[in-house]
Amino acid sequence: MRGSPGRRRGLGALLCTGLVLGAQAVAIGSAAAPAYAAPATVPGTPGLPQAPTTVYAEGFENGTGQTPILLTAYTGAPPANAKYTAAPAWVDPAHCNGIILNQSGANQPACQNQNPVAMAALKFMANALGQVAGSSAPNTNHAVSAYTDGANPGANKVEFQTVNPIPLAASSRFITFSVDAAAENCDRSAPLLNFFLTGSGPDIPVTGAPINPCTDPRSQTYNVGPRPILAGSFASDSSVLFSGSAVGIKMTNANGSGLGNDHAYDNIKILDVTPQLDKEFLPASIPQGGTSTLTFTVTNTTDLAAKSGFGFTDTLPAGVTVAATPNASTTCGPGTVSATAGGSSVGLSGGVLTDGTASCTVTVDVTSTTIGAHVNQPGDVVPTGVNPPGPATITVVVPGSPTIVKAADAATFETGQTINYTYTVTNTASSTLTNLVVTDNGPGTPTVTCAATTLAAGASTTCTASYTAATADAITGTITNSATVTGTVDGQPVNGASNQVVIPLRSLTVTKAAQQDEFSAAGQTIDYVFTVTNNGRVPLTNVSVTDNGPGTPTVTCPAGPLAPGDSVDCTAVYTTTATDVSNGNVTNNATASGTAPDGETTDDRSNTVIVPYVPPVLVDLAVQKTGPATVGPGGSVSYTITVTNNGPGDSSGYTVSDVIPDGLTGASTSTPGCGIGSGTLTCTGDSLANGASTTITLTGTVGQGATGIVNTVTVTGEDEDPDPGNNTDTFTTNVPSVSIVKKQDGRSTVQPGDDVRYTITVRNNGGATVDASFSDDLSDLLDDAAYNDDATASTGVVSFSSPDLEWNGTLAPGQAATITFSVTIDSRPFGDLRLDNTVVSDTPGNNCPQGGTDPRCTTHGTVKVKDKDKTARPGPQGQTRPGVRQERPVDARPIDTPSMLG
Repeated sequence: MRGSPGRRRGLGALLCTGLVLGAQAVAIGSAAAPAYAAPATVPGTPGLPQAPTTVYAEGFENGTGQTPILLTAYTGAPPANAKYTAAPAWVDPAHCNGIILNQSGANQPACQNQNPVAMAALKFMANALGQVAGSSAPNTNHAVSAYTDGANPGANKVEFQTVNPIPLAASSRFITFSVDAAAENCDRSAPLLNFFLTGSGPDIPVTGAPINPCTDPRSQTYNVGPRPILAGSFASDSSVLFSGSAVGIKMTNANGSGLGNDHAYDNIKILDVTPQLDKEFLPASIPQGGTSTLTFTVTNTTDLAAKSGFGFTDTLPAGVTVAATPNASTTCGPGTVSATAGGSSVGLSGGVLTDGTASCTVTVDVTSTTIGAHVNQPGDVVPTGVNPPGPATITVVVPGSPTIVKAADAATFETGQTINYTYTVTNTASSTLTNLVVTDNGPGTPTVTCAATTLAAGASTTCTASYTAATADAITGTITNSATVTGTVDGQPVNGASNQVVIPLRSLTVTKAAQQDEFSAAGQTIDYVFTVTNNGRVPLTNVSVTDNGPGTPTVTCPAGPLAPGDSVDCTAVYTTTATDVSNGNVTNNATASGTAPDGETTDDRSNTVIVPYVPPVLVDLAVQKTGPATVGPGGSVSYTITVTNNGPGDSSGYTVSDVIPDGLTGASTSTPGCGIGSGTLTCTGDSLANGASTTITLTGTVGQGATGIVNTVTVTGEDEDPDPGNNTDTFTTNVPSVSIVKKQDGRSTVQPGDDVRYTITVRNNGGATVDASFSDDLSDLLDDAAYNDDATASTGVVSFSSPDLEWNGTLAPGQAATITFSVTIDSRPFGDLRLDNTVVSDTPGNNCPQGGTDPRCTTHGTVKVKDKDKTARPGPQGQTRPGVRQERPVDARPIDTPSMLG
């Protein structure tokens, strides 16, 4: 996989702007682990900022595999073997915080159970952070989760902190920090990350304003998952002048909300942003007792952030002293220059580089009466917050020797460029200088031409030479040279040496790549990535790329300078046309350019990229869903989803999506490649051959109150589908819901001879037509009453076969059937004088099943008789009750057998 657009800076040209905490000296105790030296910037290019360097970096890749672990269980790489901690809320896997994971690895169980969507999102962010770092396999990149799912962590809690200080080899350094961070759901709330130095005293902030990947202009959008991810590499906007031998760091989050604040972080780094000190004598050769200006240049790093509190003390070489009139001055803010006439040292204290300033200088005039070369060595300088300079030499010659100052018309060069040198020669003798010759000691030893070869006492002349930069110079990276002058004064040979001129290389290269290997129709997009690399020795600004292909699509490059050795990815999108289809390919290249600090530009043409037209592979994917037609409330449901490739080509991949319908609870699947999150079943498949099918199982339970389950499934393929009409299928499972209500009309207490009417209402409350029925055993009525053979039904068929009244019928959704019948209470009832009666039904989803307790299924009535009638009631098995007077024989008339009613 190619990386998405991003700036691969290592720790190079990360931007630092805004507040700097000045000359805060931090002292933290020593540690047992070995120290790590920060590579120093290279002296010799005063005024040209160089990149920061890495002091320490943690990428969470030491021993991490496919199984997620917590931050507190991780150990960094040897030799530091660093351990880390955080506030409990930020190492809480149940809320998806503090987990070291990657996209290709396993899920963390606690986070997955809490929110599968959060688990997937964190994996996508780990991938995006891999792309930020320029990983060739971003799906294997590990990052630390901070998703805050379902809980508020609290404001300003520690997300990351070293347990033991990180040892350093050098002190008196300007240091700062950086982090790669990714965030989503930025519309809700965003992480606000702050860095601190920690130690025995109070924590010292190293951020003026929190790092917010949602709004920081250094962020880019990565479309890895379903939601856009904003991610980038962010250096702190501040630095601290550090004087200890070890440093502890922590990162906090000022946002305490669990709503939004969804992010991940990676590659926490300590950056050394110490400025470079250079020094030079000009002129480099003076007559005995003459004067030269010693210039110190303090050059910022490419972050160009403010640096405050730096300084140095330089002990001059033996025989060199501060001139009688020092003319000491500085452009380093309110810094104080120490230079006493006749003194042997020069110094600066309290120097300041303001935000955005590339360099500042300190100048002091010096002199010497000791003939010979005097070397001011790096060891003669005691630096504070600056990197030590290279050596500088001043040569003192006999009186009357000429001086020579060399200059170039170019501050940077590229191969093939012509550089014009000038040499200003001055005769310092009181007699005429003759036989003047200037020799250039640089590469190519260009021939020097002087306007005059004889100079009167005190006179000057200008000499010139030209040199064409060669490939070897580009390999070296600089053109470094000086010159010498020789002549004769009063018959004696004299000579002088010039200053050294260093011209760094400006150069970039660009390569072009297409994210798509082919296209199959007009209207498709091709995503181009242009990798621009700074191969020179100076930072480049205004980096731009022009696409020379059809349509000349606009190319977008990240803002900011490009440090030496760093690369940046620019992007463009091209939409194919019918002409491209006709041509059979899209062929193009690109041109990149950048501007050096001296305003000169450098450019390069990329390779040619050919994206061929390949006729599309047609893959007709079809999906079908099957399941039970009818299931009662609370019943189990099992659906089978069948995906079939009807060809003619093989499918290169597909996704099945099934929104879990209302009414289906406890949905689950055991099919590999499938999962349920946010109420949706999602399954992915890598391939499916022509004519092949695969099945997916979805199970669940019908929820109470459900009247029907309508379930729609969709399959989406990665290939062109000639028949999208069969990519969706809907299956409906009917959930019957039948209510039965039986009522006894009139009073519940009746008398012999009364007619009692009953009404039974059957209603279909479901979403589909249902065949319903019930049975009503009238035994408890007929012991005290006679059926009147008058049953009717508003729909369906009612029948009576003593003692059972039965009904069946077909009801549409919402339709009801009303069944009525009546009985007449016997004039001399001999039953239990109770009219209790229950309707039962075996219709699915009804409220009156056998053994049910719904009171709507039962009627209760009472027969009220006179006292004299009570005495006439028979006892058990028809015998006269003991002690009860028998007034008359029992009425032995037969009960009519009713006819069948329709």
